[in-house]
Amino acid sequence: MRIFVALSTVAAAVACAHAQAEVIKPVKVTRPEINGAIFQRKDAVHENKDGNATTDVVTFTSKDSGYQTGLYKSGPLHEVDKDYPYNEFLYFISGGVTLTSTDGSVVTVHAGEAVTIPRGWSGTFDTKGYTKLYVTYNPDDVKK
Repeated sequence: MRIFVALSTVAAAVACAHAQAEVIKPVKVTRPEINGAIFQRKDAVHENKDGNATTDVVTFTSKDSGYQTGLYKSGPLHEVDKDYPYNEFLYFISGGVTLTSTDGSVVTVHAGEAVTIPRGWSGTFDTKGYTKLYVTYNPDDVKK
């Protein structure tokens, strides 16, 4: 009888622990959200820096904070970047950007195109405005 009670207690503990296990699910961004509805969410961050209105909506951040996805909307901007802080993949939904590296090489990206900016990149970022999907990764943010 003692063995049965002990096994029942262990089985109940395992079942309880399993029931409390976190369920990890995919994160979907719908077409209406991509078309602009996402920028109306309560968690959207609206800023105005030097006359440039931006809105950022983070759709996912990994537990170790090293990986993030989201959508970002910006007005006209001329920005000088030195030692870009993370690896970033950008897919432009609307607008575009001209990236001029410190060596003078130029990459222009239009709506429907994508670009990856490697961590450490330096140059200028020029745009008349855009909306993008983004993915960032910074290995230094990963807790070790």
